[in-house]
Amino acid sequence: MVYQAVLNYVFNRKNLMIEARKALVVMAIEKTPLEVGRTTYHEVLAKLKEDYNCYLSDCYENPEYLSNVLKELYGQSRLAIIASIKKYLDELSAQEDIANFIIKISE
Repeated sequence: MVYQAVLNYVFNRKNLMIEARKALVVMAIEKTPLEVGRTTYHEVLAKLKEDYNCYLSDCYENPEYLSNVLKELYGQSRLAIIASIKKYLDELSAQEDIANFIIKISE
């Protein structure tokens, strides 16, 4: 019984940390296009919806969606947006899920 309680605690804590990192990623990918301009933000949202029927919050699990949309909309200029996202996530980049996200949006 104690063993199960410990396992549940560890599992719940791990899930909580994953959700917290996901929220920080979503915040970074929402904030960056908004800093460029509202038009940029709305273009990215519209293209994600049109091409993938998803929202920015879905890009944590599917970073290739964001990568493809940024490539299509902004070409080489996307690198500035990606650099800004990386900057927001720099302190968390040692976490495997964040590192993988950064790698995939950079492709």
